[in-house]
Amino acid sequence: MPTIQAWQHIYSNVEKEQSPQGRGGFQTLFYSQGLTEAEVEEMEGHLLYFTSAIEPVKRLFFTISTGKSAVAQIVPISATDKYGRGGRYLAHSLIFAPADLARFEADPFRVFRQCTFVNTIDEALAEGDFAAGRIPPVSLDLSRQLAKEVEAAKKWSAAEHKNLALLALRANQQAAARNAITIVGQPGQIEDALEAAFLVVPLSRRTRCSFDTYFYRCNLVATYYWAIGLPEPPVSVKFAQVDAAARHIKGEMPGSPDSAYERWVLAVVEARKLDDIARYRDYALTVGEWLDGREYDLDQLGQASPDLITAVFKASPESVEAALHRQVAQKIPPELTRRAAEHIFAANSGIDLYRQLRQGFEVGELLDALYASYEAGNFQSPPRSELKALEKTLETTDHKMLRLFLAYWDSPKKALPEALKWSDEVDYRHFVETAGRLGLVDPLRLVVSGKGDPFLDIYRPQQTNNLPGL
Repeated sequence: MPTIQAWQHIYSNVEKEQSPQGRGGFQTLFYSQGLTEAEVEEMEGHLLYFTSAIEPVKRLFFTISTGKSAVAQIVPISATDKYGRGGRYLAHSLIFAPADLARFEADPFRVFRQCTFVNTIDEALAEGDFAAGRIPPVSLDLSRQLAKEVEAAKKWSAAEHKNLALLALRANQQAAARNAITIVGQPGQIEDALEAAFLVVPLSRRTRCSFDTYFYRCNLVATYYWAIGLPEPPVSVKFAQVDAAARHIKGEMPGSPDSAYERWVLAVVEARKLDDIARYRDYALTVGEWLDGREYDLDQLGQASPDLITAVFKASPESVEAALHRQVAQKIPPELTRRAAEHIFAANSGIDLYRQLRQGFEVGELLDALYASYEAGNFQSPPRSELKALEKTLETTDHKMLRLFLAYWDSPKKALPEALKWSDEVDYRHFVETAGRLGLVDPLRLVVSGKGDPFLDIYRPQQTNNLPGL
């Protein structure tokens, strides 16, 4: 793939003579043209590191208020300053515009694998323009071959990975509640857990999944992340806690899936077809969002394969039924909606339902569905409210057989004979045959003016003792 450009930013604690600004202490040493001073200042608030007994490399992924996203690494500096003070560190960040982030699927782990981060102040001074305080952008090849998300996910059991997946897909809700996932373990284990979680996250949602792999002594109120890493478990579990070594989650669980996409993800994780998630997650999200009545990418929906659409529909029948209800409710009264939608759902397969939902429904089609539903129930009389709604609908869109059965339900002694008298012969025959087969009406009540011949074709005199004189 073509190389991707990233702006650079380097932040550290240096002596006065090492500073382009001519002052000692923590500061931005260099940043690329294309970043603003306000953006640099906002980034500095994320670049915190407190030493501990293990002093691991910290890795971060976050998005600033202007929409640019940073992939950063912080390393401790063992040397003290000239006053003998420790706690020094160096942060090297690569910052991507939204369009460039999308070109490598917003996968920060590819950046960690591909980029040679600056690790010492001497390296930083060699890379930057000391006089101007600038550092040029860097070009990276972040091809799909660098992705290891499937391999990371395969290490997890299906049950635990499903919980991890839902935690990743609920990042927005967690952020609103200021809840963060705590991932406990060694640095490599923490990154593996994060990468396994990222597998299920579509491109459009990945910037929600900010993380800091070493959040020791940091403040979640000041710098919120979706997931934070710690070398040791905290005293108490405040939300969800991931044991990265055991690949086990405890604490507050995400519960049941509540969207078509989440249900598809869990079904694929359960089937262990993890490569399908990597290949199709963005398309599956689009199908799911369309199905759930949310905003979606129309072009991407058109590119979804029939097999994928069928899989999403199969995984989330409740979303399919809800979508049918929404569409049907636009055409017929609510008293009729459920019956028509349930029949259409039961009578069609996934891809056929998709096509019907894309095309929409005409009232005539829905009346056919209603008739088929009544037929399946042997034309038992529906509730009065449903009959009134059906009568109102038939005033604007006719359905000859429904009109006959409406008369039957309303008054088999008065309304039905009148309706049969004015029906055409084909509909008359159909009704009489159905009524006879199901034993709905005394055959004598089906005898009406002008319909003697078709009636006798169905009810031969020798076949019944109830027709004297015919």
